[in-house]
Amino acid sequence: MARVNLILAVLAAILLVAATLIITWMVFKRGIGLQSSWELETAIELMIGATFLASPYTLVTGGHVKMDLLDSLLSGTSGRWMTLLPKVLACAVCFYLGCAGLELTIHAYATHERALGVWQPLVWPKYSTVAVGMLLTAFQYVLEILRALGTRRREMKNV
Repeated sequence: MARVNLILAVLAAILLVAATLIITWMVFKRGIGLQSSWELETAIELMIGATFLASPYTLVTGGHVKMDLLDSLLSGTSGRWMTLLPKVLACAVCFYLGCAGLELTIHAYATHERALGVWQPLVWPKYSTVAVGMLLTAFQYVLEILRALGTRRREMKNV
């Protein structure tokens, strides 16, 4: 799983660099008086994909926003359960979003759905990043939960 997370993070970084270059090109081009519409749409599509594909790696590296003030105030069993409960809820939400993204991807692929706008790219690639990113993030949460439960069991044996 660590390799998959790293590969997706590198892919997300490449997508962000591409989006940055496209936006820079767009600003330069408009600065000299030329216009086209594909740049902004493409950059947005790339940034959406990067956001979802980087999600599992962000979770592993501790980059997700978390509320740890309550964890630090609680001790003992309640503190341990308070660290586990948000992970379980986040796992459920990510799993739901991943399944919804998969459903959207399948529907968009079958119907050849296109985005609104001048360029009108197919939307299934964008939706697939939601499905892949959120399902892998849910799986990563399962691993985090199992790790937390394993740590808890070891602590209980040592007491």
